[in-house]
Amino acid sequence: MFQALAGYAVRGSLQAALVASSTLLLSLVLPPLVVVSSAIVALAWLRLGARAGGIAVLIAVVASTFIAIASGLQPLAPTAVMLSSWLPVIVMAVVLRATISLDLAILAGAALVVIGLLCVYLVVPDPAANWREFFSVVMENANLRPRALEGSDPEQVRALLEKASVMMTGFYAATLFLIAALSLLLARAWQARLFNPGGLRREFHDLRFGRGASIAGLVVVIAAQLVQAELLYSLAMVVVAVFAFQGMAIAHSLVGSRGMARGWLIGVYVLLVFLSPESLLIVGLAGLTDAWLDFRNRFGNNVPGDGQI
Repeated sequence: MFQALAGYAVRGSLQAALVASSTLLLSLVLPPLVVVSSAIVALAWLRLGARAGGIAVLIAVVASTFIAIASGLQPLAPTAVMLSSWLPVIVMAVVLRATISLDLAILAGAALVVIGLLCVYLVVPDPAANWREFFSVVMENANLRPRALEGSDPEQVRALLEKASVMMTGFYAATLFLIAALSLLLARAWQARLFNPGGLRREFHDLRFGRGASIAGLVVVIAAQLVQAELLYSLAMVVVAVFAFQGMAIAHSLVGSRGMARGWLIGVYVLLVFLSPESLLIVGLAGLTDAWLDFRNRFGNNVPGDGQI
C-alpha cells in the first residue's frame, strides 16, 4: 500500500502534498505514520527537486492547518510535527540529491539535530527542571502513577524520575534524528524500487561515516561518562543513534556477503525493539569502532549475497 502511495506522490507536487498531509494528520492518532509522512516529503525532494518539493511542503502545511481547524484540532499541532520531523529529513534529502552520498546526508541531519539541541540548552537554562515539572504534573494531576512503582520507596521513585528528567532532552533529540533518518531510508527505498532496483542495498551496505566522525563521536561518549553533564549525555545519545545506523549497515552487509538467512537480521531488529536502549548502545558502539576494526572486511566474505535491506 505504501509503495503505491509513493508511486502516486512522485507524480507531482499536489499529489505529494496530498499524501504527506494526510499521513501527517493520521500520525496524530497513529504516531508511526509520521515516518511515512516524512518519507513522502523526502521522496518529493529527491525525485521532483527542490522547487517541486518546496511547493509540495507549502501546500501540505496549508492543507494540514485548515484540516486541523475544521476537525477541531489544535492548528499548531500539525505545524509542530512538521517542523520537528520534516525539517531534518528535508535537509537530508537536499544533501543526498546534491552529493549522492547517503553518509553525508545522514550526518547533515545529525548536525541539524545537534544544532537544535545546543540551541535548547542556550535558551533553556535547565531543561531537566522542565521535564521534572512535566512528570510531576502528569503523575499527580492525571493520576498516572505506574503500577510498577506502587509500593516503591518514594525516594527511589524520585531518583528514577530525576534520572529520566536528565535524559529526556537527549532522548527526544535522538528520537527526532531516528525518525528523520528512517524516513530518508524509506524514501530512498521507494525511489530505488520505482526507478533503480537494488540501489539502496549497495548504498546502505557501504555506509561509513569516516574516522573523523568516529573520533568526534567517541570523544563525546567518553566525555559524557567522565564529566556526567546533562548536555554531554544528550549529545552522547544522539551520537549513539547516528552510529547505530552504521552498526546496522554492518549487520546487513555481513548477512548479505555471507549468504546468511534473513532471520539473523530479524533477530537484531527484535533486540533493538525489545532491549533498547542497551541493544541500541551495542549496535552504536559497533558503528563507532568500525573505523578501526573494519568488521565488514574482517568477517565478511566480500562476495555478493542474498541479503536485502
